[in-house]
Parts: sequence; structure tokens; C-alpha cells
Amino acid sequence: MDKIKSLLLPLALVFAALAVFETGARYGATNMRAHAIAGELAFPLNAFVQGQGKLDAVSLGNIASVIDNGVAAASMHRQIWYLDKNAKASLDKVLAFAFTIRGDGVEKRIVAEQEKEGQDSETKDRLSKVLEAVKSAQAELVEQAAASDTPEPEAPAAE
Repeated sequence: MDKIKSLLLPLALVFAALAVFETGARYGATNMRAHAIAGELAFPLNAFVQGQGKLDAVSLGNIASVIDNGVAAASMHRQIWYLDKNAKASLDKVLAFAFTIRGDGVEKRIVAEQEKEGQDSETKDRLSKVLEAVKSAQAELVEQAAASDTPEPEAPAAE
């Protein structure tokens, strides 16, 4: 028993170090994933904007599908509570641009996917969570844009 007692403290320290390392790795990986999602979404958004009027409807539909998937991923990812300010700002910037480009197209696509026949309840639950995240992100970004567009009231001039 004495041998086991002498090993408990070093063993506890090793497990504590592993837990701290794992938490740091998860935090860093989550933030880097947010930047990666934002970067991956920027290209199809630019292609969609530049391709309007030049590409056929099928090509624009394919690009819109990629955008919708990226918006869904970004909307879900921005809900993570330990996302740092820079990563969230990166996601918010690209999502605001995506919502101005696609409007309600993302929501319509998710609703259409939910209404497909032959889906199990787990898939429908997942899609409803994604739809909720997209609506939440869109509402928050619209509020932020409205708040930044509103001019601050000026103080009356003292005479």
C-alpha cells in the first residue's frame, strides 16, 4: 500500500498535464478550424458573385450548394462557447457576406432537405439544429449590422 501511495502523486500530475494539454489542443484546433471554415467559404462566395451573369444556372446552383454547406458549418461552429474573438470575427465577417449574397437561400435549402421522404428522426433533428443555428447567426449578424449603421446621437452644442 505504501508503494501505491508514493506513485499516486506523480500519476495524478501526469494525468493533470495530459488534461491541460488536451484542453489547449482542443481550444487551438477549434479556433483554427473556425479560420479554415471562413477561408473555405470565401472562395465560393467570390466565385458566385463573379459568376453571376457569366455562368449557367447549373453551375451557379452547384456553387450555391457549396456556399450553403459552408454557411451551415460556420453557423454551427460559431456557437462553440470557447471560440476566441478573432476566430468568431472571421466567421461573422464571412457569414455576413454570405447572408447578403444568398439571403434566405440557405434556410430554404435546409427546410427542403428536412422535408425529403425517407429520413430518420436523427437526421431531421440534426437538420433542425443546423437550421436553428443558421437563423440565430443571421439574426445576430443583422442586429450587429443595424447597430453599426445607426449613427450615434450627437450631444447638443453648449452655447
